[in-house]
Amino acid sequence: MGRPKTITDDAILAAARRVFLGHGHTATTRQIADVVGISEAVLYQRFGSKEELFFAALHTAPPDLETLLGPHDPPDDAHQYLREVIVRLGRHFAEVIPLGLRMMTHPAFDPTIPGRTRPGGSSVLREGLTARLKSLADRGLLASSPGVVARLVLSLAHDWALAGAMAGDSSPGRERGLREMVDALWSGLQPRLA
Repeated sequence: MGRPKTITDDAILAAARRVFLGHGHTATTRQIADVVGISEAVLYQRFGSKEELFFAALHTAPPDLETLLGPHDPPDDAHQYLREVIVRLGRHFAEVIPLGLRMMTHPAFDPTIPGRTRPGGSSVLREGLTARLKSLADRGLLASSPGVVARLVLSLAHDWALAGAMAGDSSPGRERGLREMVDALWSGLQPRLA
């Protein structure tokens, strides 16, 4: 019989994330070990405690601004840019909100402890989006304050994702609502012809 294959920490964390999302912090290390196909001892060797495994599994990487927000100088069609960005932000929030909600329900959750929250988070997204919208405004393609529009777009995407998480609705058809929100706002955001 050959040596068993090695499982990566990332694979363990992905499996633990699924189990913790389904069962919350009351999930057992036995459940996770069974899903992964390893012993509980290996889990403890790699992560120290169930609590450390929980927070490591639910902790997300910082957002990739280029993927979410696009280039620093967006294309000239500001309306289309906002329609695309709000959908990407909505998908991002739909992925991270359930993790954050589960994390906050753990009795040991403390946002002041490193690794219990994601550094930067919304402020990094807000600053990145504001800079991109400023590029559009500087070119005369956006009439409103870039900072205000950034906060509004982030709020809409976040609210949409939170509502979906609370209702358990992750259907792709919901994204149409995000685009329609931007369409409804666009009449106040577009520059006026002289």
